[in-house]
Amino acid sequence: MLQNLGRVFLAIVIPIYLGYVRASLNVFDVYLILAASWSLWAYGQPGPRELWESGGIIAVLKGWLVMVFAILLVAGPAYGVGYLIAKYI
Repeated sequence: MLQNLGRVFLAIVIPIYLGYVRASLNVFDVYLILAASWSLWAYGQPGPRELWESGGIIAVLKGWLVMVFAILLVAGPAYGVGYLIAKYI
C-alpha cells in the first residue's frame, strides 16, 4: 500500500508541484534520477523478492525498467500540467 502511494506521489504529485513552481528542467532531471533510484529501492522490498527467487537478476532488472519507464511516462506530462496550471491561474 505504501509503495503504491509513494509511486503516485513520485510520479504525479511532485512533478505537478515542480511544474507549478516553474522549476527548471535541470531540477526536473535531477528529480527523475532520484525517482528512478527510489523505484530501484522499492523494487527490492519484500514483494518482488519472489521474483528474485523465481526469475533471478533478469526478472528484477526487467521489473525495475518497467517501473522507471512508467515514472518517466507519467512524470513528464504531470510536469507540463503543473506548468499550465501556474500559467493560467
